[in-house]
Amino acid sequence: MEKKFIRAKSQENKNIRMQQIMDVTDRLFHEKTYHEITLSVIAEEMNLARGGLYKYVSSKEEIFLMIYLQKQNAMLKDIVRRLKNRKITPDVLSEVMSKTIYSHLDFIRYHQILNAIIETNVTIERLAEFKLKTYEQTTELFTILQKVLNKDRNKVFDLYLTILYHCVYLYDRVAYHKNYVKAMRLAGLEIEDIDFKEHLSHFIHTILR
Repeated sequence: MEKKFIRAKSQENKNIRMQQIMDVTDRLFHEKTYHEITLSVIAEEMNLARGGLYKYVSSKEEIFLMIYLQKQNAMLKDIVRRLKNRKITPDVLSEVMSKTIYSHLDFIRYHQILNAIIETNVTIERLAEFKLKTYEQTTELFTILQKVLNKDRNKVFDLYLTILYHCVYLYDRVAYHKNYVKAMRLAGLEIEDIDFKEHLSHFIHTILR
């Protein structure tokens, strides 16, 4: 029996519905390319008319921003949890961050398209709200890093972004798109396997020095 989507009325139910929309979108992002996912596709997966989604969001990019925040928050809290009660040295920091980011590798898929695609297709108001929430989410980890590295927040933010962008590069090296694999085989070129955690740990340790 098909599930019937009933529009939520209370704030609690609206939150539940929004999480359902995010979960469906996240699943689709593992099955399709970003451009193949539309509000119509999401609505169809939820047995809902497309117009029903506009009760919650005005674009698919808004959904992706919320998923990004949720995944980033989980990763950041995990890093902080693993750093607590430890003497933080460059070795410890590079090890913890590389292992934790790898365990949240799905987040990197969203960061991969954040600046060039998602952020350019939302309203300024939504983007400002997103930036504020990102700022709030990073506060706890950044406070730790500021003390350990003796740097101001802007320097720590640059460090964080540098690590994330390197993660995007490494992700491309370990999660090849099927078309890329086919093209490399057709060209007779070798695909080199790398250790994501080892490469990232070395990179973080290098920039910390």
